[in-house]
Amino acid sequence: MILNKKQLSIAQKGIEILKEKIKPLSTSSDVFDVMQVHAWKCRIEDLTADIEEFQFLENTSEIKFSKEDLLKAVISLRIASGMTQKELAEEIMVQEQQIQRYEQDYYRTASFERIVQILRALSKNIQLKIELKKAKVVSLSPDMSKQYPIIGQIQKTVWEREAFIA
Repeated sequence: MILNKKQLSIAQKGIEILKEKIKPLSTSSDVFDVMQVHAWKCRIEDLTADIEEFQFLENTSEIKFSKEDLLKAVISLRIASGMTQKELAEEIMVQEQQIQRYEQDYYRTASFERIVQILRALSKNIQLKIELKKAKVVSLSPDMSKQYPIIGQIQKTVWEREAFIA
C-alpha cells in the first residue's frame, strides 16, 4: 500500500524503470530472460494496483471496508481526507515519525484511544456500519418438533442481516 506522495512518486518511477528493462529482453527466447520479464511484469501490475488504490483514496469521500481491510482502514481514511502524515501528526500533537511508525505497522501498535483520536482528527462525520452474520439454524430431531411445536417455529426463525450505525 502506498502511504504518501513520496511513495507514489517512487512507485511511478519504478514502473518506468521496469518497462525500460523489459524492452531489450522482450524478444529473447532464453528461459531466464522470459522468467525475468514475467517477474517484472507482475511487479508492474502490483505497483499499478497500489497507485490506483492511492489515487482512488485521494479522490473519494466514502470508503467501505471488509473485515480483511480493517487494518488498512485508518491509513485509507487519512489519504481520503487529504491529510499528510505530517498534518495528522500536528493535529494530534505527535511527531510525524510516530504516524509513519503506526502506518508502517498498519496501526497494530496504536492504542484504541489513539486510533479514536486519529479518526476524530480525520473526519467530522464518521459512521461505522456493522453487518451481523446470519444466525445459523440448529437442527433438532423431527420427533421433538412434532412433540413441541414451538421448536418448529424456532427452527424457521432465522435472523436476517441487519445493519447498525454506531
